[in-house]
Amino acid sequence: MENFFYITLNIRTVSGIDSYAYYYLGNDKNKAEAIFQQLKGSQQLAPDTVLTMDYTQMKDGIPFPLTMLACTIEEVTYNTRIITREIFKNLNLESD
Repeated sequence: MENFFYITLNIRTVSGIDSYAYYYLGNDKNKAEAIFQQLKGSQQLAPDTVLTMDYTQMKDGIPFPLTMLACTIEEVTYNTRIITREIFKNLNLESD
């Protein structure tokens, strides 16, 4: 089975936590880690946290949560720009 890394964006709603976006970071641990290290947010989660970003490794079909960030809407905006830019670079600048 394929092993890879991804980030999920989540929002707290009246019915609980819902995931609303998913970013596939590929299977290169160093590249995925380099992307996640650029993100803004707090690892201190509060019971009233509304927006979170989960960094996860899928290994042999089993998700292994690595860390979670609590984010403001401004941090989600910033992080989305970083993730999109880095995925673009990784996809377009990879050497064969």
